[in-house]
Amino acid sequence: MRLLGGFEVWVGDRQVGGFESQKVRALLAYLLCHRRRAFSRDHLAGLLWPERNAEGARHALRQALYNLRSTWPDGLQPPVTSNNLEIGLNPEADCWLDVEAFEEALLWGTEREAVDLHQLSTAAQLYRGELLAGFFVKDSLGFEDWLVTEQTRLREAAVEVLHRLIDSYRRRGEYRFGVHYARRLVAIEPLSEAARRELMRLCALSGQRNRALAVYEELVNALQSELGVEPLEETHALYESILAESVVKEIASRDTEAIGPIVPLAGRAEAYGCLRECWRRVLGNEVHLTLITGEGGVGKTRLIKSFLDVTTSQRQTTVLKGRCHELAPRAGYQPFVEVLRGALAEEDFADQYLDGLPAEVLEDLARLVPELRDLRPELAVQAPLEGVEGRRRLFRSVGLFLEGTCRSGDPLVVFLDDLHLADNDTYDLLSFLLSRLEGPIWIVATYRALELDRDHPLSQIARRLEKSGVATRLEVDRLEPQSVEEIAVSLVGEDQATELAQFLEERSAGLPLAVAELVNFLWDEGVLVARGAGSWNLTSPLAGIDLPAEDVEELIRLRVRRLPNSTRRLASLAAIMGQSFDAQILQDAGEEHVIVVELALEILLKRWLVRQFTHSWQRNQRERDIVHWEKGARRGSFEFSHKRIRSALFHELNPIRRQAMHGQVVVALERLRGERGYEELAYHALAANLWEKALIPLERAAERARCMLARETALYYYDRALEALSRLVGAARSRDQAERWRVERTRFEALRQAAVELRASVTA
Repeated sequence: MRLLGGFEVWVGDRQVGGFESQKVRALLAYLLCHRRRAFSRDHLAGLLWPERNAEGARHALRQALYNLRSTWPDGLQPPVTSNNLEIGLNPEADCWLDVEAFEEALLWGTEREAVDLHQLSTAAQLYRGELLAGFFVKDSLGFEDWLVTEQTRLREAAVEVLHRLIDSYRRRGEYRFGVHYARRLVAIEPLSEAARRELMRLCALSGQRNRALAVYEELVNALQSELGVEPLEETHALYESILAESVVKEIASRDTEAIGPIVPLAGRAEAYGCLRECWRRVLGNEVHLTLITGEGGVGKTRLIKSFLDVTTSQRQTTVLKGRCHELAPRAGYQPFVEVLRGALAEEDFADQYLDGLPAEVLEDLARLVPELRDLRPELAVQAPLEGVEGRRRLFRSVGLFLEGTCRSGDPLVVFLDDLHLADNDTYDLLSFLLSRLEGPIWIVATYRALELDRDHPLSQIARRLEKSGVATRLEVDRLEPQSVEEIAVSLVGEDQATELAQFLEERSAGLPLAVAELVNFLWDEGVLVARGAGSWNLTSPLAGIDLPAEDVEELIRLRVRRLPNSTRRLASLAAIMGQSFDAQILQDAGEEHVIVVELALEILLKRWLVRQFTHSWQRNQRERDIVHWEKGARRGSFEFSHKRIRSALFHELNPIRRQAMHGQVVVALERLRGERGYEELAYHALAANLWEKALIPLERAAERARCMLARETALYYYDRALEALSRLVGAARSRDQAERWRVERTRFEALRQAAVELRASVTA
């Protein structure tokens, strides 16, 4: 039964018709919306047939009941039951009602201390329009009054849902999702200037400045034609701020296509329940580790990111994130360094929490994140830490910083992605923190269990902490067919869902990443087109589409090949740079005009291949971010939407071409980063076979690792330096040059030996 946006009754894939009048439909709709109560016959007769006398109204009611029962398909129990006194909905009838599902999702989404955005997005999808939109019942003022009241109540609930979703995605930096829900909001409230401003801001934040300006023009026209007024000064000021940056750089060729299909999170109810239980423990002032495992592409990261939306809505929560990387620069304690760097990147956050820390702790943190000295230039430069006690001091300082973020009682979430790629130093730090931290702190991590054996450090940590109740392991599997069907129904509705579900299931085998990429492919190809707010249509049969089954990376490469040449080249260069990349360095390394880079990034954003990169979730996303994005997408940082997208692009490149592109990145880094980022420069110089250029950054990176007692990282960089020097000796053009490199190699061997001794002392 669908009453939101119209009146539809379905049994399986068959739509039920044959209702003899609008009042029969009104009777069924009224009973459905009050399905847990019965009404007297006199009440219903007077509600729908007030123009008739009592006997005539009761007769009309009996006729309506007869029509309802006779219209119902054979073999199915009619939903309405009655006796001589009352009429109601049959409690045994197996029927689903969109109004009830909407209100249930709304309840689940807001009943706890934090908003559950997974449930709210479900509610937003269910609200297809006003209750019984376009419905009119003649001579029934009582029914009309009830209908208007319910329409207003449900519309206000939908508006609140959309506001919460928009606010969350704006704070997270997921501006394209925010644009989607802001458009839904404008569709419900077309004359609301607040809704239009939300859409303008989000379009500007996502790099769609032309679209932001067009939203304003549409508002001006609507206000003039409907109300005869001009926009508020606040709205006009926002328009002027966007216009000031966009007029000079306006690009006539840029299109304003709608955001692509958003694939809902389906089939994760059990996993969500487990996460809720872990979150309740953290809110009880505990420290808890949750490890989410599953194969690549199964949706581990999306699951936790969706749940973390919950933690950053109504409940004041700080969420910091770090990731371990493949095919990327190596850093000691890498995910925790990213956690600290993300915290310090938020200026208000840094000011709030750094002031309360002792100078010694700040000095230790500066070993991990040198950028801290930019915020606190008065910090002394300390001698390297030594031995077990030095390492414990460093680890304690990290713990004190993390505890400081929740000293007011608000919880902290530390999200560590791809933890199976971490080194032993990182596992040592993690183990130390879990034994010493005081809550409320939730460390939640994703990893691939297939990468680990029983003796792996992460496996040992998990087993030990599970026994003490401090850790929970959650395994995420592929989607069941019914979950794929749920996704199909949410996208194209029930009439085309069977065809789409079969297509997705056959070619994805239930892998969520493959499902998403298949949907994106259909949208790229124009097979899936928008038919309204949040709904889509298949424009041609899917049976004739020839695609590789279950080969996600080949599907991604197929999508990338459809991109314009300049966009494809820049996407490949971005893949060389890493999972995340800076748009300014991309422009410099690619030697492209800024407009070409901006257009490429916009295309990649629209195709869901990349997204804006944010260090953390914060409740108070600063409005100055709008100005940041108004200055152009090129000035931001981005990341690939999934690491397998980056992997597909990276491995498709010819090795010789990859080497040359690494060299381009080296030149750009030297020009733009200067003395910062030794690890990044060393990585790209080695990959480009620029052995001599790699030596200084390799030594500096090793020294930094030694300074923070990251023993494995220090040895890694010394080994890479020795490898580079051996190459230089072999390629020397003279005896003197060869001797020079041999002397350097001897010096690095001594440095490496010192690092080995450091490792032994720390291990002891």
